[in-house]
Amino acid sequence: MGQFLTLDFWRRFWGDAVQQAAGRGLRILLILLIYWIARQAFNRIIDAALARLVARQAKPEGSAEHANRLRTLQGLVRNLVGYVLFFVLVIMLLQALTVDVTGIITTAGVGGLAIGFGAQKLVKDVITGFFIIVEDQFAVGDYVTIGIATGVVTEVGMRVTRLSDDQGRAWVIPNGDISIVMNQSRAPIEAFIEIGVAPGTDVKKAAEIIDAAGKAIEKADGSRLLAPPRFLGVSGADNVRTLLRVAVVSDPRALAAEQLRVREAILERFTAETIAIA
Repeated sequence: MGQFLTLDFWRRFWGDAVQQAAGRGLRILLILLIYWIARQAFNRIIDAALARLVARQAKPEGSAEHANRLRTLQGLVRNLVGYVLFFVLVIMLLQALTVDVTGIITTAGVGGLAIGFGAQKLVKDVITGFFIIVEDQFAVGDYVTIGIATGVVTEVGMRVTRLSDDQGRAWVIPNGDISIVMNQSRAPIEAFIEIGVAPGTDVKKAAEIIDAAGKAIEKADGSRLLAPPRFLGVSGADNVRTLLRVAVVSDPRALAAEQLRVREAILERFTAETIAIA
């Protein structure tokens, strides 16, 4: 007990305390500095990588939507990296304060494993959504076919993709279930219609009428044709009728309507030119 009352004891006690506090303080400052440098470095790497991705995949017709999607992805990745670095920072600070972090790490590991097993589908959906956005497989406004659903993409999320089909029905598709996508908006769609005429019809004259009508239809107000409809040839013939095939190139969202409009216009021309319809 007598040693606690001596001046030398208290001088050594406070000296050791100050030295340990200074050492831990410097270590904590160093850890914070490393954390700040690491976070800045990762943010710069992410920004540079996405900038190169934008430059490589730049598309004038959808640049605004594409840029917004990449900015969303950029924020997501930066937040994810920030959470990981913050977790490492907390562990290192606790170690600097001589706190045993073994239990914390073990609990976090077991908890993460349990969550991972319980949310495998959710994790799959999010990872697939990440790659859909990165690879620009489709975007909002594209006309796509995913599985049995065909329609316009209304939302591309990290977990689900939403479509609106031609009947106005809303489809919600988990990203993890998307395996094959047919994007019909990245190139013009060419389809065919067939018009039957009576046997013995002058096919050459009919072809000229079809091509002339196609040029007029393509220039009409409200047309969503991407090229004039054109005669392709005879697709079939028997003693009842001769089938004439016509190519129709249109925006996929308007293809069905444009096919009807082209068929109607050609039939009107055939009637005016006294070509018998069969």
